[in-house]
Amino acid sequence: MSQPNILRIAHDLPRPVLELATRLEEHGIRAFSHGEGLLDDLREASGTAAANVTVGRKTGIGRTRSLLCVASPEKALRALPRAVVTSEHAIRISQATAVGPVDLIFTGARNPEPALLDFGLGPLCFGFRPADASWCDPANQLEAFSAGRLELAKSDPNPFIVAPRRYWIAARLIAERALEAAPSLLSAARDALPEILPRLPQAAPARREIQRILVAPDPAPGLAFLRESGVTAACVPGATAAHAERIGDLPPLPSVRWAAWLRGGTTARALVRFRVPHALARRIERIQGSHPIDRSVDGGRDLGVRKLLQRHDEEEIDALFAWRRLEFAALSRNRPNEAIEGDARLHAIEGQIQEAQAAEARTDQVRSLALDGRAVMATLGAGPGRHVGQALAHLARFVADRPDANERDALESELRKWRAKQPNGFD
Repeated sequence: MSQPNILRIAHDLPRPVLELATRLEEHGIRAFSHGEGLLDDLREASGTAAANVTVGRKTGIGRTRSLLCVASPEKALRALPRAVVTSEHAIRISQATAVGPVDLIFTGARNPEPALLDFGLGPLCFGFRPADASWCDPANQLEAFSAGRLELAKSDPNPFIVAPRRYWIAARLIAERALEAAPSLLSAARDALPEILPRLPQAAPARREIQRILVAPDPAPGLAFLRESGVTAACVPGATAAHAERIGDLPPLPSVRWAAWLRGGTTARALVRFRVPHALARRIERIQGSHPIDRSVDGGRDLGVRKLLQRHDEEEIDALFAWRRLEFAALSRNRPNEAIEGDARLHAIEGQIQEAQAAEARTDQVRSLALDGRAVMATLGAGPGRHVGQALAHLARFVADRPDANERDALESELRKWRAKQPNGFD
């Protein structure tokens, strides 16, 4: 990376983080910006920031920030008396700043190079020292990251055996950072899986990483790594690659993207395995139950359409149509006639949905009228019958055009005018 970009990274560090690093340096502690906050800075400096790197671009708020410190925790705590110990044996402490907490990770008496290599995954294995604008990159991973590759910083011992959570982290880095998994990384992941499978993190730690993968601009490469390494088959048996490959073209709704990823697999078991919150799990199950939408509404019958509107909000319904159209687009390559027929069914269902929504809107308008059915019959001097509904529908349209006219006297006057125009009397 060029010297101007290095200087830009130093300049673009959030001021509170830069001040914290400076304070540590004043106490004889070398401090290196490190981790995903640094990766964000690199993307911004190169002018190729991904869509996910937008939160806190000006202020730093919302980023995960960490400093790798060449010192003991005790020495840092003396320099930062208000810092909080956040891990066992005090190897990590957290310092509050105006842009959020900053994690401080300590190498002890060691130089930073071995500590950086211990992070295993290449993008986490280099650091930038603001004090002198220098890099510490013992495995030349800065170049690999800049070229869009995810590599292992070292292969012995296998980093996935040392820390199985790296399966999820690697997949997320690939998805969020638009990286390509190096063949050696994929080979190491495959080799380690049989041994670490009982220790593979699941529950909330895995769910949080999966959620970030699924809502990334292009989740497909990250999901492909999980599939090709064997993780998907182990955690979600039966999940199909075809659905995972289309996820990036779906609206970024968590419920929809989870449903697409789990499609074909043991969804209920996976939702329990990953401890998906109950409300989200219910939405995922409803989405799966309504896909494909042209079958779930039972041939486009009114009852099926009403059930669909009751089960899903507008965003989810739009996503169900988008999902099905993606499938028809793939089908059109080999069976174009079926795809055309399917698209026609979708257009018909969309029309029925619009009619149902219009009818519901009219019903809401009728409920809000200053006259009810009894008052209409009294004004018309007629008993019950279809004319009552017709009269109420007319008044609803009348009020929709003149909201200020929703008063009893005005509606009774309009009703008499409407009656005078009817060719037949009322029973």
